[in-house]
Amino acid sequence: MHTDQIYIARDGKSGMHVLVRILAVDDIRVDYPQIDPDNFNKLMMARDVKSLVLAARDLGPMYISADILSRRTFIPSHLQQGIECGFNLIPPNLESLLSECYFDPYAIPDEIAGIGYRAIGRTGKKATRELINELDFTKAGDLSYLDSQFRAIVEPLHDWVFARNLLSILMRIGGLYRSGADPDTILEAARFRQVNPMVLKKRFDIDTDTCYAIPIAFNPIYRMENLADKDISFDALQFCPLYGSLIDKKNSFSRTAVENHLKGPGNEFMKFLAPLEASRFKNRLDNHESHSEENKWRYMVVSSNTDGEAINNQMQLANRLLQAFDEILFQPQLAYTGIKMAEITPERKPRNILEAMWLLVRNHPGYYLLTCKRCMRTVFSGTQGGERSFCSNSCRATWSKEHSVK
Repeated sequence: MHTDQIYIARDGKSGMHVLVRILAVDDIRVDYPQIDPDNFNKLMMARDVKSLVLAARDLGPMYISADILSRRTFIPSHLQQGIECGFNLIPPNLESLLSECYFDPYAIPDEIAGIGYRAIGRTGKKATRELINELDFTKAGDLSYLDSQFRAIVEPLHDWVFARNLLSILMRIGGLYRSGADPDTILEAARFRQVNPMVLKKRFDIDTDTCYAIPIAFNPIYRMENLADKDISFDALQFCPLYGSLIDKKNSFSRTAVENHLKGPGNEFMKFLAPLEASRFKNRLDNHESHSEENKWRYMVVSSNTDGEAINNQMQLANRLLQAFDEILFQPQLAYTGIKMAEITPERKPRNILEAMWLLVRNHPGYYLLTCKRCMRTVFSGTQGGERSFCSNSCRATWSKEHSVK
């Protein structure tokens, strides 16, 4: 379901950026279409904000069901004029946009205590400026000609970044499975970091078992503006419905973090952790050292204590992690379709872009997971022409150049 027109703006209420997608009325409230693997790879390969937004445009809407879209669907000209309640869209901000979007899930852990990472990507300021200049919703011109047959759908950019990074991390585990990774270190090979029990467990009040953490998205509490006590009760389902659909609705608070565990029985071992200790907030926390760079991110934290039992083998823990997301996104109840190359299908159809992409990841008879030998990005690769080692020609050329010099 290709979207020709997409814009970016900033939500004046949350201070975070959103996409405004122009969608035909007839495309709303229909079955979610199959995901095109090439468009999926565009999202996985996105290295700057512009390429991520264009990939989101080509993949199609985040939601198409009426219940989710009820508060996110607007007549285009009404949204422009601020007639509709709920959103006050203002121009994008370059620095804020880079802060929200810049996270490299392939970054390398720093060799220091804590959960800092050394980025290997690029910030893409030039591409971000181009995106703002070309697709600023507040400068889109009069869209009233679209009012009769089209609607403007507002989607949080945070959810697109979260979905991309979550799938990138989970796919990388799958790629490492396939390549025969060491079962004792597969999570660390996937760039998780074992939590230092003397530092981070005390700081974040997380459980006493061995944990593995990895940054997964921007921490919405860590904003340059709108930082206030109300942020502690940040409504994930309202501002980030895709993220909110995965978590148990009951927040767990400590003096230093907000925790949301993955919804579903027995999934408490998998948490999303957002530090409260933001740079302008640190003086209100007694006896806590500031970790400004680390506090920018929301972390996915996996505990070795699952269902009351300790799992010491990283491969078993990685498998339990994938099973937990299968239960939520893929659904284990399968049905026979009789259609060649799509013999099985989940009993329930995808309800959002994340479920549709996970269905592609877990049921892809014509593709395999390829983890690039150079950049560690995991993408889909076709089975024709033999197996590959690189995600792109540029990575192949760079790797060859680097190793020829060595």
